[in-house]
Amino acid sequence: MYKVIIADDHMPVLEYLRAKLPWEELGLELIAACSDGEEALQACKSQPPDILITDIGMPIMNGLELIEEARKLNPGLKTVILSCHEEFHFAQQAVKLNVNDYILKETMHIEQLSDIVNQLILQLEKEKAIQNDHQKLQAIVSHGLSSLKTTFLQSLIDQPLWDEKEWEQRAESLGIHLTAGGRYLPVLCKLERFSDLEDRFGGAHQIRFVAENALNESVQMADPIVLTLNERTFYILYPFPKSIKVNTKGMITDDLLMVQKKFLRSLKIGVSFYLGEGFDSMTTLKKQIRLLLNTQTFRFYSGEHCILNVQPMEPTENELFVHYIEAVNDMRKGIQSDDAELLKSMVGKWSKHIESQRYPVDSVRGWVLKIVSDIELKYSVIHHFLTNYNAELLQQKIYAMDTLDHLGDWLYHFLIDKMDSVRVSKDQSIRKEIAEAQRYVHMHLNEKIGMDEMARRLNLNPTHFSRIFKKETGETFVEFVTKRKMEKAQELLDKSNQTIEQISQELAYDNSSYFNKLFRAYSGMSPNEYRKNI
Repeated sequence: MYKVIIADDHMPVLEYLRAKLPWEELGLELIAACSDGEEALQACKSQPPDILITDIGMPIMNGLELIEEARKLNPGLKTVILSCHEEFHFAQQAVKLNVNDYILKETMHIEQLSDIVNQLILQLEKEKAIQNDHQKLQAIVSHGLSSLKTTFLQSLIDQPLWDEKEWEQRAESLGIHLTAGGRYLPVLCKLERFSDLEDRFGGAHQIRFVAENALNESVQMADPIVLTLNERTFYILYPFPKSIKVNTKGMITDDLLMVQKKFLRSLKIGVSFYLGEGFDSMTTLKKQIRLLLNTQTFRFYSGEHCILNVQPMEPTENELFVHYIEAVNDMRKGIQSDDAELLKSMVGKWSKHIESQRYPVDSVRGWVLKIVSDIELKYSVIHHFLTNYNAELLQQKIYAMDTLDHLGDWLYHFLIDKMDSVRVSKDQSIRKEIAEAQRYVHMHLNEKIGMDEMARRLNLNPTHFSRIFKKETGETFVEFVTKRKMEKAQELLDKSNQTIEQISQELAYDNSSYFNKLFRAYSGMSPNEYRKNI
């Protein structure tokens, strides 16, 4: 609803307008009825209106002065003047202020004012539509420019510079002015804990959109250029003229610190910045871009939320896997102790050891993956744990972590979850056969799993198996299988682009209508509705 303020020092007029105009019917909200111009101006400052209806002759501040001041707050304000004066000079002033209409109180009737207000609403709607179209066009242009910058950056990294003049022209079209002696400082921007951000923002594309816009809005110093390589990697090119008197690099660092704080405060996104060296040609730009990109070891061991000059860092040639048995024993001891602080100290001990030695990054990730896989296997066998363990997904998750801090935190929480599972298993006495049946279901959700077939696998009578399964778990075997399959269906709807038909087939349902029926019974909505809600 559009907001309206009325102002008149004659109370009967105020009451008449307040009572007679069908505000809600017209799609309007009367937010203030004021008896003088100063009171009306304060109301405009508190809640800027879309339409102002005002008398001219009021104490303290007249209507024309009110309109002039209110327009400073909202240049698109629509205004209607009410007056007892027919003098030409008032009408002249009103024209100069672009007043939308001028009504004499002596001849005013409510239908006339309603018609005028309706015309103003149509104008507001038209202006709103034009503004929306303009914003959409700006978004399209912005998206197109972003894509051009990404293509330029990827080509610069991958392709040779056969014709430097041609590359300079491409850079010039994107605002990188090297032909006129321009000089820049490149800064690599990396988002922290990207896998966590994907879950929170609903996908990598959304993160790219949010982070790129936030960088363009947050970076304040001297018209920098923001280039996006991919969803987690951005470059900022700061103008960097040579100067002995001005500490430009220090000013850039201060600007980056402010950007870092804004990202954390507004978006809850951690970000690190790595500064390269100044460049003034396409050759040195390419060299700096590639140098900053190939800083895997430096980033891994530099920690999170940092602003650093990039330095060469060579990994050790020592072998991390010679410590494998000791580390696994430490982790198991921590799990069995049921002591979170002991587990934390164990993870901290090995994180410090790895940091002090600076082992190759992929060697550290592989070492953690093997520890986690062995612990998962050991405890699932000994304690009959039910697990959604997937070696490929686990490997993808661990190898996506690009700092030791993130990897250490993740390992600690993995071990805490395992410790909690051990504690629960000690308090429960689930039969081995039931645990085996549950584990089989988890590992074979892509197959048809019948109760009779499962009973045969366990060398049990189907009736006996059915009875003990219900007794141990509180649900029938069929109910258990259906629940697990529907949980998997939700995961696939959330994290894959597969069609409903494909998901149905993957979970071994030949009839997609039957699958839809089961899904609705489980979740309260159809698969399509569930995906739309996500």
